[in-house]
Amino acid sequence: MEELFVCAILCGLGFDKYNTYKETLDRLLQLNPTDEIVLDLYGRSDKDAMLHLHSIMNEYTLDCERFGKCLMKELRTIYLSVEITEFGKKMYELWNRLPKTIDIMEKPFHVLSYADDCLSYGDEKQCRELYESMFEFYE
Repeated sequence: MEELFVCAILCGLGFDKYNTYKETLDRLLQLNPTDEIVLDLYGRSDKDAMLHLHSIMNEYTLDCERFGKCLMKELRTIYLSVEITEFGKKMYELWNRLPKTIDIMEKPFHVLSYADDCLSYGDEKQCRELYESMFEFYE
């Protein structure tokens, strides 16, 4: 489920993670064909499923480490494909959308709240170092 929550958050920020969502949903259905949440999501449109995932995310008992690993993997891919300024703007918004069960002031999540501040005074190098250390947190 953590992978699906990551997809929902990223789609909500405007990143196209619908294919990742569909692949993950198919895999989860194969692993547990009686999972009520997965079956419910399978019957919904993509947009409706994303909204539903947002609504249940804060009630779900989240594996924070698994969520973090999945999030960092997806963020690294996005980071490599967009401009650093665009990425930075979205990361603060992402930080505000993290599930309530996650301590947003804990590593590596708190980096999302401030790493792009470096860009305001022209220090792209430090900004990139902060993000890259965040991506490597679970490795």
